[in-house]
Amino acid sequence: MRITNNPNELVISIPKGVLDINDIQDFLDFLRYKILVSKSEATEEQIQELVDEINQELGNLNQEKTEDG
Repeated sequence: MRITNNPNELVISIPKGVLDINDIQDFLDFLRYKILVSKSEATEEQIQELVDEINQELGNLNQEKTEDG
């Protein structure tokens, strides 16, 4: 593995076959999350409201799928 520190970016090179593509995608998703959160101006309360709303909607979708069974 090689890490190159350029003026505007950090480049990570990973040899093929070392990691499963799903693990790499999970890592990239995590990095994207960290970037978005670092730019966010949302309060903890706003974030919690959004989390609650998403969880409610997911619960409704799961219940509908179960009922359609």
